[in-house]
Amino acid sequence: MSQNDSFKIERPQLLEEKVYLHLKRLILSGTLPSGVITTETDLAERLGVSRTPVRKTLARLEQEGFITNIQPRGYQVVEISSEDIRDIYELREILECHLIRETAKQLTSEDLAAMESAVQAADQCLENRDYLGYVEHSRAFHHVLDRKHGNKWISGMLVNLDEHVYRFWVFYLKSGRAADVLSHPNPHRLILEAIREGDIESAVARTREHMRLYLGLGGG
Repeated sequence: MSQNDSFKIERPQLLEEKVYLHLKRLILSGTLPSGVITTETDLAERLGVSRTPVRKTLARLEQEGFITNIQPRGYQVVEISSEDIRDIYELREILECHLIRETAKQLTSEDLAAMESAVQAADQCLENRDYLGYVEHSRAFHHVLDRKHGNKWISGMLVNLDEHVYRFWVFYLKSGRAADVLSHPNPHRLILEAIREGDIESAVARTREHMRLYLGLGGG
């Protein structure tokens, strides 16, 4: 193989990424709901692709915790339990509080403006009862801190956790139970105010309260 050949992007890799992103969207949106059992062959036929990119996609999604291999029957979309939500928010509490302690004093005016923008957009979504929009903008608020910190391992973990949280909220909203939980004042406003005042411990405490608000979700 020549040096030029090794430098080229292989087209199958592009297809694999498209298949991966498409299937993940189907799972996150609830279009491919939990409990559904499918096979490589069935997915390949429905997507109009060969089994190879589907097989590699399923391996990635299994590693990320979205599906489980129940051979010989195939693959099943994993259900998010109340225990999962509790564990996810417990871990997010640890990570988000750490990020605030490490980055709050380093935030620039541009960073604070981005956080303010996310808060305002989230508030508008609440007024419009666009609860998934609220969740998206809330993620944007926290990711300002994540990007500022720059730890790729924490970043990767938070992305994965956020995707599972988003999937849960899709399910929870369809159940009709989420509106009351998300109708409280936006906690990110209080966190941002504490950061602007230089009261880091208050910002951490507000973040902890924010995460613990959702610990009981998913049950009952």
